Amino acid sequence: MPTLEAADKAAGRVAYMGDLVIPGMAHAKIVRSPLPHARIVAIDAEAARALPGVVCVLTRDEVRADPDMEEIYGFVYRDAPLVAIDKARHQGDIVAVVVAEDAATAEEAAELVDVDYEELPAVMNVREALADGAPRVHEEFFPIAPELRPQAGTNICHHATIGCGDIARGFAEADFVYEDEFSAPPVQHCALDLHAVVAQVEDGQITVWTNCQSPFPLGRELERMFKMPARVIVPYVGGGFGSKSRDRLECVITAAAKLAGRPVRCVLSQEETFMTFIRPAYANRIQTGVKRDGTIVARRNTFYVDVGGYAISGARSANNTLKVATGPYRIPHAEVNCYAVYTNKPPSSPYRGLPTTQHTMAYEAQLDRIARDLGMDRLEIRRKNLVRDGDTHVTGDYLRSAHARECMEKAAAAIGWDAPLPASPDGKTLRGRGVSCTIKYTLTPARQMSENGAEIALGQDGVFEIRIGTVNIGQGSDTVMAQIAGDALGVGLDALRVVHSDTARVPVDSSTTASRSTYHMGRAVVEAAGVLKGRILEAAAQLLERGADSLALTSEGVEPEDGGGDGGGVSYAELARRVGSPLAAQGECIVGGTYDAPDGKTYPIASTFWTFASCAAEVEVDAETGQARIVQAAAAATTGTAINPRSIETQLEGGVGQELGPTLFEQMTWDESGQLLNAALLDYPLPTMETMPRYEPRYVDHPFEGGPFGAKGMGEVGAVVVPGAVLNAVYDATGVLFHEMPLLPHKILEALDAKSAAAQ
Repeated sequence: MPTLEAADKAAGRVAYMGDLVIPGMAHAKIVRSPLPHARIVAIDAEAARALPGVVCVLTRDEVRADPDMEEIYGFVYRDAPLVAIDKARHQGDIVAVVVAEDAATAEEAAELVDVDYEELPAVMNVREALADGAPRVHEEFFPIAPELRPQAGTNICHHATIGCGDIARGFAEADFVYEDEFSAPPVQHCALDLHAVVAQVEDGQITVWTNCQSPFPLGRELERMFKMPARVIVPYVGGGFGSKSRDRLECVITAAAKLAGRPVRCVLSQEETFMTFIRPAYANRIQTGVKRDGTIVARRNTFYVDVGGYAISGARSANNTLKVATGPYRIPHAEVNCYAVYTNKPPSSPYRGLPTTQHTMAYEAQLDRIARDLGMDRLEIRRKNLVRDGDTHVTGDYLRSAHARECMEKAAAAIGWDAPLPASPDGKTLRGRGVSCTIKYTLTPARQMSENGAEIALGQDGVFEIRIGTVNIGQGSDTVMAQIAGDALGVGLDALRVVHSDTARVPVDSSTTASRSTYHMGRAVVEAAGVLKGRILEAAAQLLERGADSLALTSEGVEPEDGGGDGGGVSYAELARRVGSPLAAQGECIVGGTYDAPDGKTYPIASTFWTFASCAAEVEVDAETGQARIVQAAAAATTGTAINPRSIETQLEGGVGQELGPTLFEQMTWDESGQLLNAALLDYPLPTMETMPRYEPRYVDHPFEGGPFGAKGMGEVGAVVVPGAVLNAVYDATGVLFHEMPLLPHKILEALDAKSAAAQ
């Protein structure tokens, strides 16, 4: 089905944050640090305040002067000040906020704010941050999430390990041990919908309109920060990909609105988004022990994630990928070490799958190296080692609905894996194919608890209103929830409407992240529909003087199941009118805890569901220019029951298209002084239609136990599997295994030249 809002979006009738106008609102412009690390000696904002049209200027002095305003916020790490208090910790750090009658005046006034900086030594990468005597980004650590473990006296804001078996024994049993190091630079999310907030503080209540992906956690943080009730409203969001998953702007603009005494609007420029949240730099040392027949017996991963100047959510993002670093393989002996490290880069945030993408690139590229060295077929070595239902993952989970091999086979077949590659007419075009496989977790609490709720109410107009906290970020969530509710109630989509992401109107939801909404919110919708259906039948039974078990819900109303009867049926509008009191019901999704497996044992649930996916890609490499081009790519994912196949296919296509950039040419670059060199789209290339390959999306449809009608999530994995497949395809074409992204032409040329020189 097309999405419910498709026609309105195509016609331009959907309002995004950039379209929002609140009566009486002023406009904000942020004053940002030009230095990556600097002590703030003094701030003089008097000239800005004196400019006609300026409403107020928020600095550290105003923040400290308000006894009902907390200075520091953060989702899992409370380390981010509203505005820089003692020092700036990255280029673009927020130092002050100017509020004026219009955006132009605010921008002019921002230039008049005079900040005296004392430049400090900066650490711009993990290596520098971990060096002996390195400057400290933060002198103290304030983790909130219980799983986060900072190391005092260092820039390591989190270190954790996970494992299974006996790693020393595993390597001792291996016939060969392979060791590689892989890395990837930071990139930008570049969502079309820029970060934007309108905040209002009035009559002792906060109202925030924003394109944040987590309205309820944001509301709770606002209430803690400002000690008053908060309402968060999220309209349609034009892309987030994780960059809007946690608050970075909302608390700051709320503070400005409180000072201004009127609504305040702030919309970031594209350049400012490069200073707000980024996908972090990543490095991984991976050791794998194998038998002569290709069986993997041991793996050790040690990976480092650059969380930037503030670990608002970056430390947890790094920690959560401990669960997937070993990949979708049966490995009896494993050890994974994770280090999340402060640097003086902008804060990191999730990027369509967290570092799962980079983990996948690392272990899949190394696996192709192993296969080539052992003389094994690349698909066969994966068939030998891929997990199956009933296997135990490194987390201790009992794996269900794995189907990892089926994903790989579908992806490979879709690009004609076994067909001969076309010959190069000039001998200068190198061609190859590659494949990658992955395992992806979803956010899951450590103990059993309710993750979200949903409500369905029958309105006076006879339409069922579905009230959900899921943010519509273009993934089609409204449509999927309407489909689930329609099937559960037995009514058509024309009898349904969806209200989303207004904390005053919908039940609590944890966040729209980690591909979780279809499963989590879908389960809550099914439960709410079941309860409401019973209440409607009971109410109709009284009106029609029939037994509830003799009635059924249809698209038009409640009708006798036998199609007859003295009283006939009753329309939903008439039923709502005659009952008078609201007909509504809530449902919730309880997850976490343990799973009682068919083998009679109890296993922990580290992930409510696991998603498996594969990508197969065909590339051609110009041996004269070093340019790599992806000719075709197929991505396949496990979906449980496919509720909306077209939506699944477009999610896979979008994931492949988005990840082409970081794989081939996207990277954020800083100079030696810590200045970002490419914070504008003129200097930061993005994929275009010319770079798009031929798509072949596939899904593996097997009902998943416990999911709504057997469904589970898959929104991120189309991107996760791309770099590994492309690196392996280039390896197949050139005979060179690359250990970092992106695959820039000069790197490929240098590698080809080195290979040629070594052969002589």
